Amino acid sequence: MGRLENKVAIVTGAAQGTGAVIAETFLREGARVVLADVKEEQGASLARDLGSQARFETLDVRHPESWASVVSAVGDDWGGIDILINNAAVLWIASLADTSREDFLRCVEVNQLGPFLGIQAVASSMRERGGGAIVNIGSTDGLRGMNGVVAYGSSKWGARGLARSSAMELGQYRIRVNTLCPEAGNPNMSAPFFPGAPDLSDVPHQMMQQILKSPEGADSASRLRDVAAMALFLASDESQSCTGQDFIVDAGLTAGMIQEGLPRG
Repeated sequence: MGRLENKVAIVTGAAQGTGAVIAETFLREGARVVLADVKEEQGASLARDLGSQARFETLDVRHPESWASVVSAVGDDWGGIDILINNAAVLWIASLADTSREDFLRCVEVNQLGPFLGIQAVASSMRERGGGAIVNIGSTDGLRGMNGVVAYGSSKWGARGLARSSAMELGQYRIRVNTLCPEAGNPNMSAPFFPGAPDLSDVPHQMMQQILKSPEGADSASRLRDVAAMALFLASDESQSCTGQDFIVDAGLTAGMIQEGLPRG
């Protein structure tokens, strides 16, 4: 019996990258999974490949009516929602001076407003089912300050606060809300900002998996698997005492520093 047997999960931004790997992991553990994304062709193709327990729904996380449509459809067909993974995100890399109002708001709308609307949208269904698990996918950029990501980093800091405040309100209904913070550096998101780097934004998930299996992609593949494994733990009944917390998967990046010249054992 899988760790998510008989659970229904929505994973946003699931057409590729981290969201797709999380969706695959949940399916292997017995969940029925909604792959929700604005990338209709990629998302629908991946859902077909993943089998009958996966389905694709078009979702623009910035709009409450889009959330309402998805939640209603899933409730009608699958009875409700047990798990929400708020993974959809956009990145903007620029200096403070070169970040426009529009650039900043784009990050806030997708990375912070989107999870807020998602939590609002699924809370009633989770209450009716006796509880649930919500995971906001954050970033190490939301744990420390960093130059060049003022819009993105600010939105990820905000998503952490959203999770903690939501956990305080929803705990009475046995709904857990946590933040999972992977190491920054998703190639699907960052490549467009670096001249000469391959644009991976429209690479199908299956092809991306082959890239990650190559020696050059081994580290990225390992990171994605570790993130998906933590998401699985937080979505499962194994984490019933975990809520309102940050769970960091960054290979020790934010743990501290190694000072050259001092003993290292």
